[in-house]
Amino acid sequence: MEVNKNQSDQTTGARLASTGTSGPTSTAPQKAREVASEISSQVQGAYDQSVKAVGDAYDKTSEALTKTYDQAMTYGRDNPGKLTMIAFGAGIGVGVLLASGLVGRRNNSHITEPLVNALSQVALAFFRR
Repeated sequence: MEVNKNQSDQTTGARLASTGTSGPTSTAPQKAREVASEISSQVQGAYDQSVKAVGDAYDKTSEALTKTYDQAMTYGRDNPGKLTMIAFGAGIGVGVLLASGLVGRRNNSHITEPLVNALSQVALAFFRR
């Protein structure tokens, strides 16, 4: 009879340990496993939420960039002359800015500023038409 009682106690303890509930005879390692399991599930939940948020942000950004790209391509097909002039003006502006940075510490703002402003006004005039 005593053997059956010991077997019953061992079976109950095994069931309690496998279900994650702590019985009256739970030990420190069992409690540590339970806490580690809870923390692991919380970390996994946070990770899953992060993955979902990044995926959603990627989808929205991709959609916005695709829409903008399509609009730019349509504008370029409809207005090839304007697009060429805008690209030419932007190229000159970038070239002037790069050249002023490569020349050294000389102050070329008396040339660069009016040139960039003029190119900006030309580009805006093309867009307004």
